[in-house]
Amino acid sequence: MFAAERFTGEARFGSVLNHFGYKLVTRALGKGSPVQEITVGTNEHVPQSKAVLEQLDRVLASSDFDASPRSRDFVRFIVEETLAGRADDLTQASIATRVFGRREDFDATVDPIVRIQAGRLRRSLERYYLLAGQNDAVRIDLPRGTYVPVLRWAREGERVAAAAGGERRATATDGRPAVVVSLFDHRSPDPALAEGALLLDGSICVEMGHYGDVDVVRRRDLDQLGKSLQQGDYALLGHLSSAPEGSRVSARLMDCRDASQVWAQDYLDERGEAGTFLREIARVIAARVASEQGIVAQRLWAEQRKRPEEKLTPYGAVLASYQFTFERDPKDFLPALRALQRTVRERPEFALAWVQLARLYIANYTFEIADVATPIDDAIAFAQNAVHLDPASQRARVALAAAFLQKGELDAGRAEVEKAYEIHPDSFIYLEWIGWLVAMLGDWERGTDMIRRSMDRNPHHIPVSLHAVWANHMRRGEFEEAHQIALRYRDPVFFWRPVMRASSLGHLSRKDEAKREAAEILRLKPDFAKRGRILIGRYIKFPDVLERIVDGLAKAGLKLA
Repeated sequence: MFAAERFTGEARFGSVLNHFGYKLVTRALGKGSPVQEITVGTNEHVPQSKAVLEQLDRVLASSDFDASPRSRDFVRFIVEETLAGRADDLTQASIATRVFGRREDFDATVDPIVRIQAGRLRRSLERYYLLAGQNDAVRIDLPRGTYVPVLRWAREGERVAAAAGGERRATATDGRPAVVVSLFDHRSPDPALAEGALLLDGSICVEMGHYGDVDVVRRRDLDQLGKSLQQGDYALLGHLSSAPEGSRVSARLMDCRDASQVWAQDYLDERGEAGTFLREIARVIAARVASEQGIVAQRLWAEQRKRPEEKLTPYGAVLASYQFTFERDPKDFLPALRALQRTVRERPEFALAWVQLARLYIANYTFEIADVATPIDDAIAFAQNAVHLDPASQRARVALAAAFLQKGELDAGRAEVEKAYEIHPDSFIYLEWIGWLVAMLGDWERGTDMIRRSMDRNPHHIPVSLHAVWANHMRRGEFEEAHQIALRYRDPVFFWRPVMRASSLGHLSRKDEAKREAAEILRLKPDFAKRGRILIGRYIKFPDVLERIVDGLAKAGLKLA
């Protein structure tokens, strides 16, 4: 085992990120390989004050920085204080008194002004860099858990591109496609529709940026740069119109290789709440197109199935991990694992690869898919690497919280999942993961409520959602309800589905059905009688719930050691 440094204090975390001198730690890159420490960045990579202040002025002058006057004062204050060497003094109290005019006896527990404004500022910065600031050489970020901004050059590939004249994406180095978003135009001179089209266009760009699987480009930016679409790109087109029954959004995705339409959908606002409708539809469209479960990723991982793993791009390695995650075929596990291990060796700054490597380690630790060492401490370290590289990534923080859950570090898991939730409470994809974690970490009712809200919005929910709902019914002794949930659990490959069904049926005294499910457990995992309590315990951390599941299996005829 090895130890990766963990950053838990707010000031320490912000300070390390701000000076961009953290270490990424990787392991298991070949049998018998020693631990390899890769240092990314030193203080010389931090932009000079002049470059940062010029960038700050650029951000504040942009119409795509949709911040209030108070948020503008906020970002200028924290940037200037950091440049002056006073980052350690950036507390809620100092910001409240010097930026928001609060009194010297300010109490953050009573007045959440700084925390609320910090959240709004993060979203405004995120929007700016996804829209107008894609090619800026300097980035100003405000990670969760700190009021100290990260002042850094863009990724090295982005810096080179910017210096070369504004090339718009890093596809040449990591293999990610671009999705070009054309304005969701309206077919009417109605000013309300024009405003709504702009809102929808910007919201889709921001929402797609949350996932990190595509480079998001607006068509008008291409036109300004004189660029044309390239092979491997996609174009998201659509329009907003009015109808007697409410606003209508039509969206379609085109593959630029052959100008073929690969997806199309209409959405109708039946409630007459235009602003709420457009923001929610932006989340739906972004998830459907640009998430790890989206159309683009699905098409690309299907296309590369027969490509040798050693010829995969860095993003191709990520796609290989998606193929395993969503198709659940054990034979896909090792190729994806090897491809990701090679990627983090060669591209240690690629946060998405670290996230997916952590997730594969967690999967193997949980299900024992392949006979390779995947210690949970390594999964924690890999997820921490991703968080350090991309503090605003919900996916990275969800992976870190899941690794902490597996390790049994429940307090650390709770802290991390709350950070994941705060990044984007309305997430269309990750709310179900977050709800599952919240429940499995002990806040059962709140977690299952999140899951149900997510399932109401997203009919294509993942199996893990129902797992927590089932566990909560078992905890409460609601065995019929647990069985009904188990019948809806879709994963046919690994052992949890028959475990859920056998245990609930055992408690319901439906012995013949229960025995058939118990036999299925042993078919999938022949040593489950010996290893089952350990494997169940990697997810179920509360002894009363664990014993109730084990007791149900015993009633089904499967006694665990």
